[in-house]
Amino acid sequence: MKTRALLLVTLMLMSTNLAHAAPTLKLPSPYPVRQLSPQLQVQQLAAGLWLHRTEQKLSNGAVFTANGLILETPDGVWLLDTAWGFYPTRDLLHWIDVVLKKPVRKAIATHAHDDRTGGVVALTERGIPLQVTTQTGAIGAEEQIAPLQVVTDLAPGEVYQDGPVQWFYPGPGHTADNIVLWLPQYQLLHGGCFVKAPRYPGLGNIADADVAAWPASLQRLKAQYPQALVVVPGHGEVGDLQLLDYSLALFSKR
Repeated sequence: MKTRALLLVTLMLMSTNLAHAAPTLKLPSPYPVRQLSPQLQVQQLAAGLWLHRTEQKLSNGAVFTANGLILETPDGVWLLDTAWGFYPTRDLLHWIDVVLKKPVRKAIATHAHDDRTGGVVALTERGIPLQVTTQTGAIGAEEQIAPLQVVTDLAPGEVYQDGPVQWFYPGPGHTADNIVLWLPQYQLLHGGCFVKAPRYPGLGNIADADVAAWPASLQRLKAQYPQALVVVPGHGEVGDLQLLDYSLALFSKR
């Protein structure tokens, strides 16, 4: 009788552990890329998690892609950064309606540049809030990016726990307001434009950067999430923690 009871408890614990196990996330993703429009594509990374990528031509003729994430939660879908622009974001929302068939509850912007907030009007049309830090909200007010919903004020090294997503402010870098987003369920770090990747060499747009503070902020990020297995840069290919080392190495060349 005791043996049977022990076996039952063991099976229950195994079931609980499986239910809470992190979804498998492999690089490169085994899932196909889906082209939604000439500018926009999506690719599943794991169960409940998608990468969205927007391509835009800059004023100097250079073509860049920008990465964001689609996260399925029990409450609905969250966008981690909008697509780059109104029409790509509208197309992304339509795809979510048709394919994922879940309501988009909110979006989070990792800083105020338009490759992170450029879809705010498309969200507003649907009544979807775009949530930001106090710093990003202040920049948005100056630059007439509206409406933004301020939800937290972070000092360097502080975190804000937002359900399945943790906001972390590493300190100034690409911009004064750049944050990163940690998804512990996937051991994934969404670095936004704070984290660089080799596809686009160099520091990129540094018009609003604090180049002097950036290396220390990167070190702060490395210390915060040494367990990260996957790192999503703002531009370029998804990688691992080596992207943080790559980003740091860019400053030794200056």
